[in-house]
Amino acid sequence: MGYSNYPQTSSPIKSIQRGSVASATTITISAVDISKTFVRSFSTGASGTASISGNESGTLSPTSNLIAGIGGNLSQTGTFPTMTGTRSFSGGTTNLKVAKNGVVLTNSTTLTSTGACNYEVVEYN
Repeated sequence: MGYSNYPQTSSPIKSIQRGSVASATTITISAVDISKTFVRSFSTGASGTASISGNESGTLSPTSNLIAGIGGNLSQTGTFPTMTGTRSFSGGTTNLKVAKNGVVLTNSTTLTSTGACNYEVVEYN
């Protein structure tokens, strides 16, 4: 069995507007009928924060010192301090927040972007 191709006499798509932005911003587009429009966006970047909490323990000790001279003059009799020993981190939690970027159709002529992304506004008949 073959397939049937039914030619359409007209396209259901009235307009397509595409673009990209590098950061959070507002974008002016040609007016669309909001009730006959959908928006697709593709994040091209992400942003977020990471934090960690817990207990730090251990000891670091200097292996050499700076010694002050007499009469208020400073003279170096050793080398700058270097530290030996270990520090460790235990317990606690991590907190990672990452946000994908996109756009929202704010009104018939404006998109609002949350960050770097590509977008496509499709209006149909």
